[in-house]
Amino acid sequence: MKEYLKKYPYLLAIPVILAAAACFFLLREPEKPAADPMLFSTQSSVQTTKESSQQEWYVDVKGAVKKTGMYRITQGMRLMDAIDLAGGFTEEADQNQVNFSKLLTDQEIIYVPKAGEEIPTINETAQQPAGTTTSGSDKKININTADANQLQELSGIGEKKAADIIKYREENGSFTAVEDLTKVSGIGEKTLENLKESITI
Repeated sequence: MKEYLKKYPYLLAIPVILAAAACFFLLREPEKPAADPMLFSTQSSVQTTKESSQQEWYVDVKGAVKKTGMYRITQGMRLMDAIDLAGGFTEEADQNQVNFSKLLTDQEIIYVPKAGEEIPTINETAQQPAGTTTSGSDKKININTADANQLQELSGIGEKKAADIIKYREENGSFTAVEDLTKVSGIGEKTLENLKESITI
């Protein structure tokens, strides 16, 4: 055997080569599968849908509820959710005239009538451009439902005052009279006098 190995010395290298090859295959990391583009597309779609469902809206709740005012809601909420935010019905509320399952929309006015009372025409403003109401040929801005852009259409109301009006509504609820606008920081009697013909509640 020794004489055979002396005659063919390169045979001694075969076990070493085989051992090295075995180590190479055992230690090599497996190839990662290519990313599926459809998977990323699906995940992106789910994330977009989730963000959409969390979009914040505002509704104005009036009438026979325990706490009238403007409330923040999210897309997909129903009228009964807004009633719950307002503390629930009062004892005088006529619940038979309320559609609990109605889906809410941004800047919607919700009026809960008392027993024997018909729902006033205030709800008709919900069918008009948000935050506005009309009387004849006049167009007025509803200071309870108008957004910042609509408020800035008013004379003397800039970006800061519009933000102050919205902040006041969020903290104190809806205005009960146009004169309450003077309770907003930076708005005095003179400004109100200039706005009276252009605003409503």
